[in-house]
Amino acid sequence: MTRSGHGMARGGASTVDAMRVLICDDEPAIRLLYRAAIEREGIQVDEAADGIECLDVAERTKPDLVILDLYMPRRDGLAVLPLLRAACPSARVLVVSAHAAVEVFEQSRARGATACFDKLSFLPRIPALLERYGTAA
Repeated sequence: MTRSGHGMARGGASTVDAMRVLICDDEPAIRLLYRAAIEREGIQVDEAADGIECLDVAERTKPDLVILDLYMPRRDGLAVLPLLRAACPSARVLVVSAHAAVEVFEQSRARGATACFDKLSFLPRIPALLERYGTAA
């Protein structure tokens, strides 16, 4: 059973073992909520408060999974996505936004997002998303 209690990956390995997640969001309260939910699953978490810091942390830590807000200062998520994909090609990128229209999520996918989610419903989905996207791409 994985640390989250959700089961085993093929070959008996946990899908979240040694996983590293980068949370990129300009709202400290959101980062704190996401961090608590992810660390509860036994996963290492790094944080960034804007697009520039996101790229810097990603290049240093090489996360397996990135949770990326679209609307951040200094460089927004849409601008960061292709650079993030180049810096960490095996990372899965989950885009979250409370304000994005369907077209913006489509642009996100076109620029390399693995999946897109409404920020307001993202928190309770974290355990299942870690299980789903926690393996190597």
